[in-house]
Amino acid sequence: MPRFTLFLLLCLPLLGACAHSGEKLDKVAITDVAHRDPWEKTNRHVFELSMKLDRYALKPVTNVYRTVVPDAPRHGISNAYNLLQEPTNLGNAVAQGKVKSAFRAFDRILINSFLGLGVADHASDMGLVSQSHDFGQTMAVWGVPSGPFVMLPFLGPNTARDSVGFFVDFLFDPVDLVQNRLMSQQERLATLGVRVLDIRSSLRDQGEQLLAGAADPYATTRSAWLQLRRYQIFDGNLPDDEEDDIPPPPDDPQLAPETPESPEQPQ
Repeated sequence: MPRFTLFLLLCLPLLGACAHSGEKLDKVAITDVAHRDPWEKTNRHVFELSMKLDRYALKPVTNVYRTVVPDAPRHGISNAYNLLQEPTNLGNAVAQGKVKSAFRAFDRILINSFLGLGVADHASDMGLVSQSHDFGQTMAVWGVPSGPFVMLPFLGPNTARDSVGFFVDFLFDPVDLVQNRLMSQQERLATLGVRVLDIRSSLRDQGEQLLAGAADPYATTRSAWLQLRRYQIFDGNLPDDEEDDIPPPPDDPQLAPETPESPEQPQ
């Protein structure tokens, strides 16, 4: 079955959700059932397995990667993968009716492809910071509730809705379609391996210490991810009654507001 036909079939039940687009986004973004975590027992087993895999396999390899590859090439690799994500951001921004975000993704593709040669993020230097949009977020905008919290093997925290969104983005990623035609299976596996190392390396930079010393690492991960996901779905703009009460997650620099540096205290 052609992928485009499969995409249409997947969208058919979701199109009905568009009729409920008048419902407030905050009713479906992260529902109460996600916080209750009815699948907690299974989720904890998956979490423990993933932590062991990370501790004994992925983290040591990532440490070697960071030691062998200097900062500049690693930043170039991250920028390249971020650029490859922009077509997905573009498509989901269009599906969500976010015209400005769609044009921003298009501008980033042009600027970083031609001026940045695929490895430099000149668009961000121009004020065009990447705005992530995925199909899970698209379904939330369409009125699809989050469903329960779920810990996916090797992929980490998610919700039932966003798990579906992840696999839809994966199946219909235009860059992946091109790679499948131009690259051999060995080359695609090598590319995926580097991508995994890049993501794991960025997690170390963005707050790996969050779980260090946590009394319950699973509960900490769940709480932090649900809060972060809510901010992502709202594009960082929570309803007015929550903006003053809940600060943005500290590990998401794109969504956290700038805070002035406190003056130095006299010695």
